[in-house]
Amino acid sequence: MSTRRRLARERLEIYLVYLILAYQRLILISGLIMLAFGIAAMFTNLLVACMMLVSAIFLLLVGASYNVALFTARLAAWIGTLGRQDD
Repeated sequence: MSTRRRLARERLEIYLVYLILAYQRLILISGLIMLAFGIAAMFTNLLVACMMLVSAIFLLLVGASYNVALFTARLAAWIGTLGRQDD
């Protein structure tokens, strides 16, 4: 891996961590709302409810834990720079 690609990935990771931390309360509140809708949807469609509950748990973890936010930003930065070629 070249130094340029590693620097671009680290720069994107830092930006994403700051972005997640800036909207951490909004992420936590949307996770709580999605959790409530997921529990309510269990009575109508179990598959949709399970998908909503999994995504709600992920949002709650990102909103409540710095480590999960950091690993999410790392994963997003890695996926974001996966297909780029060095210039």
